[in-house]
Amino acid sequence: MRRRKPLHSLQRLAEFAADAASRDVGARLRALCVEEERLRQVDGFVGQYDGLALSTTPGLTVGALRGRRQFGQRLRDAAERQRDAVAGCERQYREQIERWRGARAEALALQRFNERLQDRMRERQERREQATLDEVARRRR
Repeated sequence: MRRRKPLHSLQRLAEFAADAASRDVGARLRALCVEEERLRQVDGFVGQYDGLALSTTPGLTVGALRGRRQFGQRLRDAAERQRDAVAGCERQYREQIERWRGARAEALALQRFNERLQDRMRERQERREQATLDEVARRRR
C-alpha cells in the first residue's frame, strides 16, 4: 500500500507538468499569431510605400528620392527582421509542442503503470480472500 500512494503523487505531478506545458503551447501559439500579424502589417506598409515611391511626383528633388529609397529600405529591413521573429516564434512553438508531447507521454505512462499496479494489488487481495474462504471451508469439513 505504501508504494501506491507515492506513485499516484508522481502521476499527479506529471499531469500537472503536462497541463503547464499545454498552457505554454497556447501562449507560444498566441505569440506566433501576434508576430505573424505584425509581419502582415509591415509587408502591407512595404507594399504601400513601394507603390508611393514608384510614383513620380513633379518637383521631387534628388534628396527626396534618396530619402524615399532609404525609408523603403528600412521598411524592407524591418520586414526581414519580422520574418526572422516569426521564424523564431514558430521554432519555439514546435519545441514547446514536443515538450508537451513528452510530458503527456510521461503522465500517460505513469497512469498505465499505476493501473497495472492496482490491478495486481486487487488480484492479490482477491487471492488472499479466496484463500481465507477456502481455509474456512476446509475447517468446516
